[in-house]
This record gives sequence, C-alpha cells and structure tokens, in this order.
Amino acid sequence: MSVEVLAGGTNSEMIIDLSKFSSLEDMKTELERSLTVLEKYADENLVCIDTGSKRLTERQLRELEYILGEHGLQLKELRNSQSSGQGGFSEPADIYRGAYDLLEPGETALIYRHLRSGQKFFTRGNVVILGDINPGAEVVAGGNILVMGALKGMAHAGALGDENSVVAAFRLSPIQLRIANHITRPPDGDKIVVNNPELARIRAGKVVIEKLKI
Repeated sequence: MSVEVLAGGTNSEMIIDLSKFSSLEDMKTELERSLTVLEKYADENLVCIDTGSKRLTERQLRELEYILGEHGLQLKELRNSQSSGQGGFSEPADIYRGAYDLLEPGETALIYRHLRSGQKFFTRGNVVILGDINPGAEVVAGGNILVMGALKGMAHAGALGDENSVVAAFRLSPIQLRIANHITRPPDGDKIVVNNPELARIRAGKVVIEKLKI
C-alpha cells in the first residue's frame, strides 16, 4: 500500500498513511521520500499522519514532526486507521478480473469509498477505487488509475511522467483527464453518456478513449 494524500471539505488537509511500515526508521524514510514528491500537490500546510495500530512515543512523534517542519508543514493530528472498521481487500469478482490485468506489479493503493467534491488522492503507484470519483474530486497517480465505478471528476495517471500509464473506469465521463503531460476534457456543453467500461491511454502523442475489454 502506498502513501496517500486526501483533502476535503472546507478545511483541506493531507492524510499520510504510514500504517504499513513496521519501524520508525522506515516511517521516517518513507515520509521524507513522499513529501519530496507530494509538495507540489499540497494546498495546505497541515498534515495528519496515520500510523495504523502502532503507537509512537513522544520522542518518536517529534522526529516525524521535525521532518514535516523541514518541508514547511505542521502536524495537525496523529490517527489510527485500524479503528475505521474497513476489512481487507478480497479477491475481485469475475467481472473485475480482466480490468485488474491492467495494473503493473508494484505499489497499488486501494480506496474503499466514493471520493466527493473537494477531496484529493495521490499515490506514486497504481490506484484502484471501489467507488466513484465525483465531480470536484481529484485523483493523481504515478501509475495507472482503475475506477470500479463512475469517473466524473479529474484523473491524472502517469503523473511522474510515465506515458504508458492508463485510466480505466466502468463509467468514464471525467471533467478532465490527464496522462503524463497530455490532457483532454469533454467539449463545453456536451453531455457524455457512457454505457460501457472504457480505457484512456496515449497513442501517437494523444489521449485516446477505447472500449475496455474485460
């Protein structure tokens, strides 16, 4: 699981998920590496850190705060994600199996919810969303983006420059779609009705939309 950043509501915030790292040194290394990448996506300077079920001493917490401070950020809250009640990710149903073949090996973040207007999500790897990306929501991934629902907000795959990345959704009708440095959006005033899963990728230097075969 990768580090994620979410922002939503009137008080935007970043939530950095370090719950999968077993030691403080691993947390510090990942936090430093992630903040270097995430700085350009941060709208606010307040950060929440999620350490899962692991408890930190005051000294350990201060070490994480020091890293945030070096990036001009402040710790807003220390969270425990294990209390959220979310279960593990089960084997996908047959209808999803072909879509999962799109994802390259490596980091894949899983989101078990809809993203509402004002929320942002960032991962350096792939992301699978078991829900919708609503208008006003934004997903940015260094790898591929796979939406098991409707993509009606903004999606940016290959955000770190990978033009081989793709965006796939069961209902692909984004406000804006980007792959690496390429961008596309529907014409003003057009209402797009999508009844089939679709895939967006780069072909001949342009973003093209294809039917997703699953």
